[in-house]
Amino acid sequence: MRSKDNDTLRIIDLWTFRSLKSNKRYIVEVEGFENEFWGLKFYWKGVEKSKNRYSLLTNDFEPRTIVRTCIEVMLEYYRNNRLVSFGFIAAPDLDKDIKNKKVNKETGSRRFRFYQRIMVNLFGPETFLQIADTTSTIYLLVNREQLTNGTITIKDIEYKLNQTYEGEFTING
Repeated sequence: MRSKDNDTLRIIDLWTFRSLKSNKRYIVEVEGFENEFWGLKFYWKGVEKSKNRYSLLTNDFEPRTIVRTCIEVMLEYYRNNRLVSFGFIAAPDLDKDIKNKKVNKETGSRRFRFYQRIMVNLFGPETFLQIADTTSTIYLLVNREQLTNGTITIKDIEYKLNQTYEGEFTING
């Protein structure tokens, strides 16, 4: 399903899938920005009204399956347009989920480290420049062809992130 945010003119595509293990339905939001840059977010439909929906854990122990489905959505966009780039901001862990866990500011949250490992293992350096900013927990897969021809720059992406989301994002890539 596609909609358009009238305030920002961003395109927002909604994808849904059901986990075969838990039978829970998940929503993947894919936001379209200028220059074929797409940002992904996902959450369990059961918490869609929560302000913490991106941070809440389901404790179903199936993150690989869920993230892999999100990657399949990314690949669908890539199959349709070889110039796309992707990004996401790993939602912070909630205090109740990290009280007995170590959080290292240099490597980011557990969620961010998990996403980063998957991206590095699945996407080679030929097509995408991978940029991981652990401070802001931003992960980017920037299309190398677009970088080479100047259609998109890291500064463009940084500017758009700061314009769209609250906070001061500086991408160290």
